[in-house]
Amino acid sequence: MNIPDHFPPEPKVVWGYFHAINQIPRPSRKEDKFRDYILKEAASLGHATHTDEVGNVIVYVPASSGYENHETVIIQNHMDMVTDATPDRKIDFNKDPIVTFREGDWIKADRTTLGADNGIGCAAALALMHKSDISHPALELLFTMDEETGLKGAWGVDASLLKGKKMINLDTEEWGSLYIGCAGGIDYEFKKSITMIPARIKNAGVKLLVGGFLGGHSGVDIHEQRGNAIKFLMDWMNALPEGSFEVNEWRGGKAHNIIPRDCFSLINILDPKLAEAALETVLARWKSFMPQGDQGFFGKVEIQESAFNEVVSREDQANLLSFLMAFPHGAHAYDLASNKELVALSNNLAITLLVRGQFYLESSLRFFDRGECVGLENQVTSLARGFGMDFTKSGEYPSWKPVRENKLLDLVASKYQELFHKTAKVTAIHAGLECGILRDKIGPIDAVSFGPTIMGAHSPQERVLVPTVETFWNLLKEVLKAL
Repeated sequence: MNIPDHFPPEPKVVWGYFHAINQIPRPSRKEDKFRDYILKEAASLGHATHTDEVGNVIVYVPASSGYENHETVIIQNHMDMVTDATPDRKIDFNKDPIVTFREGDWIKADRTTLGADNGIGCAAALALMHKSDISHPALELLFTMDEETGLKGAWGVDASLLKGKKMINLDTEEWGSLYIGCAGGIDYEFKKSITMIPARIKNAGVKLLVGGFLGGHSGVDIHEQRGNAIKFLMDWMNALPEGSFEVNEWRGGKAHNIIPRDCFSLINILDPKLAEAALETVLARWKSFMPQGDQGFFGKVEIQESAFNEVVSREDQANLLSFLMAFPHGAHAYDLASNKELVALSNNLAITLLVRGQFYLESSLRFFDRGECVGLENQVTSLARGFGMDFTKSGEYPSWKPVRENKLLDLVASKYQELFHKTAKVTAIHAGLECGILRDKIGPIDAVSFGPTIMGAHSPQERVLVPTVETFWNLLKEVLKAL
């Protein structure tokens, strides 16, 4: 298996598959090429497979010699990846490979998401298809599709095709932690038609550009209080003198599960110096409270060739700005059972568009307790009603409530202690894993999730810590041997 020189030598089969996976485009809902690759690899190794109606794949790996009477184990990952790049990186995620490099102990991508989420887990699962020194029961390698846009593949799994009553999910990103719970989620979309009118201000057209925020995963990183580029842009426009500008358009955000890193608006303004002055004020205020790692953000005023002919009316402009200024973003409650270390409730103001008279906003709510989320839902929907918005709810998925009476957890924790001479952290994650949906479908099963350290998921800063991939692989092998 050929792998680039910047990848470490071990575990060779895992790194080899990870490199191969990153040559295959796999945005959400466009996993066909990766699915074909999995099926081809499985066929070449003599394993039976099944592809269901929604596109999920199960690879059936027979038990090792001596393990034929042991209970079947499900190994679960998702095929798709979040696709994001810095503005200066030109890439077609539907065609182009992910270009990787090594920096110290980290494998990174060239100004794009790396796809370690969940590519490393998929690579480990594919490695289990090979006959080697790995002893294991019969395995059902479940590769789901379209996880990143609402866990749609997991919803479509046919549980009758799975015999396993123990499941190991390989889609978490903090080595040393064993996850036995995850947040549920709901997406909301808000829309409103806006009448465009002839511009009255024709002095200058400018582009207000915001960029340089870290962004990141809207669940895993939400507690870090990273800046939201949309919120900054609205704060900036709100700081302009009343009546000094007219909005033609704005665009911000990439996906429901990404904290917005950049955005822009197109406006007519009486004097561009007003935008510069407002930027200086808002920038200084935000710099005073942004976390140290998120201090690289910026605003820029770009003069356009001419003023814009059509703009939003002043009344609609004021209403839309007020709606977005009031719209909640960030962590809203913390889990008392974890001594407030874990976010229990959050909202990501993910995407907003104002284009040719059509306003759109997408918001992603995450929760552990469905009842606690109702108050936040009422807040955003009441705002929408107050500002005359149409709204729809979609993509709801359940939380995976932690169950500590879990024999699989006990085994994994014991093997972790045995291998690394320290105690693993047993916790939950404020992000969506497919375990909750799959447990509801399959019935009572023991489930645990673990993986190597991945930082900056869902952003071009995504990177995987090299030493943790080998320890992760070793733990997986020892757990399967003990099962």
